[in-house]
Amino acid sequence: MQLQIPELRKPGEGSFKTDARTVSQWIEDLPLINIDKTVTLLEGALDELNGYILPDAERFETLELFTRPVAHVNDSLKKKYLGRPIPLEGSALAHAEKAIDLCLRMATGYKILAALLDRKTITGPQMATAIHRAIQYYSEILISNYQTYTRHPAGTWGNLNALYALAEKHGLATQAIAGIATPHEATTSIEDSYKQILLLCLACPYRLRQSEIRQVHNLLTRWAPYSKLLESGDGDTGDYFSCQLDSDEPPAYKALRQAGGANSYRRFLSTRDMAEPVNGTLSEYRSSRQHIGLPEEKTLQRLLMSWGVMPERRFTRHRRDDEVQLLMGLDNIHGMIAKPANSVETAGDSEEHPIRDSEYLRDPTFEQSTVVNIDWLTGSNAGGNGQSADDARTQAFPGSSIRTPEKPSMELWKVQDMSAGGYSLRRETDKASGAQVGELVAINTDVHKDETSWQLGVIRWMKSTRQHGLELGIQMLAPGARAIRAAICDEKPGEENKMNGFLLPEIRVLNQPATLLLPSLPFRAGCTTKLQQEANEERITLTQQLENTGSFAQFLFAPAEDA
Repeated sequence: MQLQIPELRKPGEGSFKTDARTVSQWIEDLPLINIDKTVTLLEGALDELNGYILPDAERFETLELFTRPVAHVNDSLKKKYLGRPIPLEGSALAHAEKAIDLCLRMATGYKILAALLDRKTITGPQMATAIHRAIQYYSEILISNYQTYTRHPAGTWGNLNALYALAEKHGLATQAIAGIATPHEATTSIEDSYKQILLLCLACPYRLRQSEIRQVHNLLTRWAPYSKLLESGDGDTGDYFSCQLDSDEPPAYKALRQAGGANSYRRFLSTRDMAEPVNGTLSEYRSSRQHIGLPEEKTLQRLLMSWGVMPERRFTRHRRDDEVQLLMGLDNIHGMIAKPANSVETAGDSEEHPIRDSEYLRDPTFEQSTVVNIDWLTGSNAGGNGQSADDARTQAFPGSSIRTPEKPSMELWKVQDMSAGGYSLRRETDKASGAQVGELVAINTDVHKDETSWQLGVIRWMKSTRQHGLELGIQMLAPGARAIRAAICDEKPGEENKMNGFLLPEIRVLNQPATLLLPSLPFRAGCTTKLQQEANEERITLTQQLENTGSFAQFLFAPAEDA
C-alpha cells in the first residue's frame, strides 16, 4: 500500500522559509496570547510546508519545531469547547474545528515524510518517528471527535491503518519513540500507539464523559502493550477484533467481519490479557482515595466488558416515530415530581412482572420503567382539592424553602427506536442541548395527552452528526421512584443544607436492594446521612457507591444503627 499525499511543488519567491533557524525565530515571534491569530498563522505555515518539495531532513526538523506551539494552541482551544453544550455551535464549534484541522495538518506533514521515505526505500529513525507522530496526530483527531460526540473525518482510519502497515513493512512496528510535546505522552512503540487508539475506539467512547475519554486514552499507554496484533486469529479464543489495514474502517468484532480467504492486510487484535492491567488499576482505585486521572470504578469494569466477547442483544428494538419531552438534571426532575408518596404511581408490581438483569453492553434495560404521574402540577388546582404545586411540595417536605420551578427546561425529541427498557432519541436541530453522558433524565412519552407521566432514565451515549442531528441512548432505571432529600449528618443543621435525591425501591425478584440517587458531591460511601421522606426523617449510612456518572451517584445504604 502507498499513502496518498498531495502533489508537491518547489518553493517560490516569497514562500514560507523552512530552514530550522528561520522557523525557530518565526515560532518565537508567534503571538501565543492571541490564540485565534496564532492558529491562523500556524495553519498558513503548515499549508505551505505540506505543499513544498523539501529535503527530507529539513522537512523533519521543521515539523518537529511545530509540535510545541501546536500542542500549546490545542490545549488552549480545548478550554474553549470542552464542557460546552452538545452539539457545539458558534465559537465553541469553530474552536473545535480549528483544533482538529491543526492536528490534521501536522498528521499530513509527517505522513508526507513517511511516504517519501518509503518511495526512496530509506528506513531509519526519521521514518519511524514520522509514522509514530502521524499516528498520534490522527489519534488526537479521533479523540476530539469522540469528546464532541461527532463523526471523524473520512480517511482518518484509512491513514491510521496504512501508517501501521508501512511500519510493519519496514520492520519498525516495535520501535519505541518519544511522544509528541504534550504532558501525557510517553515513550511508546508504533504498534502500541496504534493499539492504543484501536482499543479506545472499541471502548465505546460515545458512552463516556468527555474527561473519561482522555483518561482512558492515557491509561491505554500502560494497558495497550498487554494486547496483541496477530496475522492469524485461528484457534485463539482471545482474538475478538479484526482490523483491515487496506480499508478506511475502524476495528470491529471479528464475528462482524466476513472471514473470506487469506488476506495479508487483515490483523486480529487479541485482548485476552487485558484483564491484568485493568484489574490492577481497579485495585489501585479501591486501595486509595486519590483517584486523580482515573475514571470511575464502574467505568473501568465496563472497559473490560467492551474488550471482551461480543454481547448478544437480549431485547428486540422496535422502530418508532413518536415525539417525547425530555427533562434533564436531578434537581429539575425532583422539582417536578416531589410530592406526597401516595400520588406517585409506578409501572406495576415487580413480583408480577419479572425484571431481567442488566448488563451495560447488552442493551441494559428493564421490563418496567419508572413512571411518575405529575398531573397534579397542571392547572390551578394542581395538587387536588384546591392545593397548588408548591403547597403539595411543602406538604411532602415540611420546612422546605425550595420552590417548584415555574418553567423547567424541557426539550422535544423524536424516538428512533425503543426496546424493553431503553430509547434511542434524535433531535433534528442545530440548537445546543443540555444533554450529557451520565445525566439523569425524565421522559414524557404522552406529550399530546392531558395526563402527563414521566419515565426516569440515564443518558448512556451521545452522537452528533450534521445529517441526523444529536442522538441519545437512554437506559431506563428501576420501576418506581420516590423523591427524597438528604444531608450529611456532620454538616450544619438546616433545610438549606439538604439536597435533592431519589429512592429507587428494592426489587426482590432480582435480589436487588433499594438504592439512592444523590448528587455526586458531597456524598460518599461510609458517611452518615439524614434522609427525609415526606414528613419523616431517618439516619442512614451510605454503605457502597455503585456508580458516579458525574451528574449523580447511586448508593446502597443501611440504617445508621446497623452500620
